[in-house]
Amino acid sequence: MMLRTLTLFLSAASLILSGDTVNQLSDGEKLAGWQLLFDGETTTGWEGFNDTPFPSQSWAIENGTIRTLADRRGGDLVSVSQFENFELVFDWRLVSGGNSGVKYLVQKAWAGPGYRPHNSAEAKRLSLLHATGPEYQLLDDDSLNRKREGWEYSSCGSLYLLHKPDPAAKQVHPAGEWNRSRIVVSGAHGEHWLNGKKLLEFEFNSPDMFARIEKTKFRSVPGFGFKGPGYIALTHHNHPVWYRNIKIRPIDGPRVRDFLPGRLFDPNGLIPPPPRPPQPGDPTH
Repeated sequence: MMLRTLTLFLSAASLILSGDTVNQLSDGEKLAGWQLLFDGETTTGWEGFNDTPFPSQSWAIENGTIRTLADRRGGDLVSVSQFENFELVFDWRLVSGGNSGVKYLVQKAWAGPGYRPHNSAEAKRLSLLHATGPEYQLLDDDSLNRKREGWEYSSCGSLYLLHKPDPAAKQVHPAGEWNRSRIVVSGAHGEHWLNGKKLLEFEFNSPDMFARIEKTKFRSVPGFGFKGPGYIALTHHNHPVWYRNIKIRPIDGPRVRDFLPGRLFDPNGLIPPPPRPPQPGDPTH
């Protein structure tokens, strides 16, 4: 029933958003509870990761968009506010061969899977300016090596490395043109949409999610896969990318305690991962 209600809501939302103006909310959107995360003119609402200032060496406001610059050392952009149950809509544009992503439910205490304690102080500082969280992958799929096993899990619209998009529903506008994406999180349920079509759905806090994580680099991130309130992040991957019309609508949904009785989500992102399931080759005694 919840999924049917959610689908009907999204259909109505598509009608509301299809005729909007850039970086503005219509009266109907305001009544429905939508908020602008980017006003098209200022950096209000955004900062660098781990409470650092807005990284102006790596990001800029340009012609009503927020875009990457060539210098990646400033890291990712992160919303000042946290969100738990929401619908997020954003327009994006890549160049040929481009790569970026929008992460959500980001925890500031999550060091990236590539973090290495033995790295130099500068390398560690830079690595901690890049957010870790579930990621809506943005990619020019023409750059993918389709001979590589599992390439779909890093294709455009995927839940990066964890869920691949439905190819029958996927309609991506070419590099250089605008696309519109939508992320829905309600309780433990999540969805990715692209240009009005649902690409995939998944469940946080589930055995299926944890089994998928175990096969990826995210297995080294304690608590990854648990649902809890977190930040929105725009990823800098050393490629030009432009964003606009970034809007979010908090929605009613079960809190994480409804899924983890007696074990609330740790706001510091330090919940240990779930017990590791037995693996082939493990000792039997």
